[in-house]
Amino acid sequence: MPRMATTRLAAVRLAVSLRPALERLVAKAARQAASRQRGLRAADVHRKGPGDFVTAVDQRIERLLRTALLRLLPAAGFLGEESPAEGVDREWIWVVDPIDGTSNYSRQLPHFAVAVALLWRGQPQLACIHCAPEQALYSAVHGQGTRRSGRRLRTPRARLDDGAVLGVQWFRTAPDLRFLARLQQGGARLRTLGSTVTQLADVASGRLDGNVQQPGRIWDLAAAGLIATEAGAKLTDWAGRAVFPFHDLTVGHRATVAAAPAVHRKLLRWLADCPVVPPA
Repeated sequence: MPRMATTRLAAVRLAVSLRPALERLVAKAARQAASRQRGLRAADVHRKGPGDFVTAVDQRIERLLRTALLRLLPAAGFLGEESPAEGVDREWIWVVDPIDGTSNYSRQLPHFAVAVALLWRGQPQLACIHCAPEQALYSAVHGQGTRRSGRRLRTPRARLDDGAVLGVQWFRTAPDLRFLARLQQGGARLRTLGSTVTQLADVASGRLDGNVQQPGRIWDLAAAGLIATEAGAKLTDWAGRAVFPFHDLTVGHRATVAAAPAVHRKLLRWLADCPVVPPA
């Protein structure tokens, strides 16, 4: 069993040592999710809240990940979307989104992802995500960069003009969509892919010039946010405050902006007077 890290250097070393095992585990979970998508039945999909759904596969994948992750690092806590939290006051915490983009997944749409992060004192220290439909495995260690399918990834220079493409998401209940008008006035084309994880991966790889969204929970942001920032993008809230480390692990929404630094600065100016309205 790995010993608990007590220093920043020890935390990095532990994350590096766990990275290969986590990559294999996330790849396995993604294969299982993909193999079960076509056989999904209407009875396998359940409503958790307005516009919020869970499938039997989400629950199965989270159980698989929870068991394997706590075997990998037994002293860590666990925070997942589909099961009760455990040990969130611990120094190390696994954060899991078994299928980000469940609505897509349940409708046979291709944009969904499996995401796992390991927090150390609130800072995502290790992350791995698998994104469909590109079938790419991303991983990152804090301070050590991002890899996509084994190769180092750097966020390319982005643009913010009439050729820009921005990912967006908004609250499905009580929406305030003024921020969308502001982004459109700047000339950008907007895309909603239905998965925060894949949209942040698209920022990291340069397919999106930025991602702006009102909703986002810790399991949406922890792994994909580290992937994006270690690739060179910047991730903050709409006021420009850093998202990491997480100072509060309660499950609430965080409005975020992710983009290459120059584009990120411009997006913050565009959003300066746009309110974030959480669901009622």
